[in-house]
This record gives sequence, C-alpha cells and structure tokens, in this order.
Amino acid sequence: MGSMEYLQIDLDKLSNNQNHIVTKFDVLTHNVDEIKRVIAQISEKLLVLEEAVSDRRILKNEMTYMKNRIDELFAIVKEGKEDVSVKSEDVRDAESCHSGFSCTSRVAMTTGIDRDTIRSAYDDVRSDGSPTEWAVFKFEGARIVCSARGSDFTEFRTQFSDDERAFGYLRLQMGDEMSKRKKFMFVTWVGPNVSVINRAKMSTDKAIIKDIISNFAVELQLESQAEIDIDQFKEALNRAGGANYGTGVRDL
Repeated sequence: MGSMEYLQIDLDKLSNNQNHIVTKFDVLTHNVDEIKRVIAQISEKLLVLEEAVSDRRILKNEMTYMKNRIDELFAIVKEGKEDVSVKSEDVRDAESCHSGFSCTSRVAMTTGIDRDTIRSAYDDVRSDGSPTEWAVFKFEGARIVCSARGSDFTEFRTQFSDDERAFGYLRLQMGDEMSKRKKFMFVTWVGPNVSVINRAKMSTDKAIIKDIISNFAVELQLESQAEIDIDQFKEALNRAGGANYGTGVRDL
C-alpha cells in the first residue's frame, strides 16, 4: 500500500471525526435550547408562585386585622352586657358579628391619626442633630396625636397616667467607650385603670401608629409605672443587640 493510500485513509478518518464533532455540536445546541426553554418555564412558575405568596400574605394581614376588629367588638359587647345604658339590639347585633354573621352594630370604632405631627416627632427623635430623645403619642378622642417631646427621661416618665393609653418612642445611647451607638425603642402604655373596651382596641390602634413608627430595636408593653425604668429599657436593648465589651475607661 502506497503513501497516497495511507494519506487518503487518514483524510477519511479526519473527515469522519469532523462529521462526528459537528453532529455532537448539533445535539449539544439542541440540548442547550431545551435547557433554556425549561428555565424559562421555571421562571414563569416562580413568578406565579411569588404572586401567590404575596397575595397570601396580604390575605393573612387582612384576616388578622378583621379578627382584631371582631375581638374588639366582642369586648365591647361583653362590657356592654354589664352596662344598662347599652341597648339590647346593639348587643345582639355585635354578638352576631362575633359569631361570623351580619355585623350591624352602631358602635363607632375607627381610630384616626395625625400623620404629619407624628411623622415630624418620629423624624425628630431619629435625627442625630436633634436633642429630642423621646416622643409620646396619646388619644384625643378617637384620634392619635403627638402629645409631648423631650430629652429628659424623668419627664418622659411623667407622661403616662393610670387611666389612659399611649405610645412612646425613645432614642437611647447604648454600647461602651469603644462602641457608642443609638438604639430606638417603641413602647405601648396601657394604664391599670383602662377599660376592657380600650384594652381590646390597642392591638388595632397600635398597628395604625406603627405604620409610621416603624424603625426600632425593641418593643415593650408597659402597664405599671414601675416598668417605666431606663435601666430595664437598656437591659432589653442589650438583650436584643448583644453584649457590650468595654474596658471601663471613660472617654476624656
């Protein structure tokens, strides 16, 4: 067999290998296209799933809100049964609402909010350039307003009486000489003499103001003057933010 024949055989092998590579490449291209198609389908299903999760979250929030409203009305009914001034038809209507049927009670429960002044007080407490370290929010009728601001914690303690409901927002300096930082706290005050009706309304009223007062490390509910204690507040913030490690040397 001559050299030309060997050369022809090698060329034929090379051609066959080339054709085999081209075939493999075509198959690979097809597989890549198929993978892209599957990924696109998965992406579409993920979008649908995300929308469903979002809708479910919204529905859950609405159901929680409605449950709080129903519990609130039921508390009104419960206390109203002990008050002869409450008309019997109102009681029956409110009870039917709590049972899941028609709700035609004429008791007004909507709470309003002074958004501008509350937002202003919130921003004031959060501002590093402001001396204001706390703000208190109280009820004027059925409306939540900012009732006071200040920087002295002793004055803050005097803002809460036993027969009222209120909210507080504070800025406290935490940390040690190596790492000083500001921490924020939201407190709910329910005095010991507050009625059952108003106690029941706190969950929904608190949700209203927290739509503005949204940034804080710790939330506390206080029901006695003894609980309005700066050391207890700082201890709660330390538990939420971790321990402090200092040398005990004060800054000069």
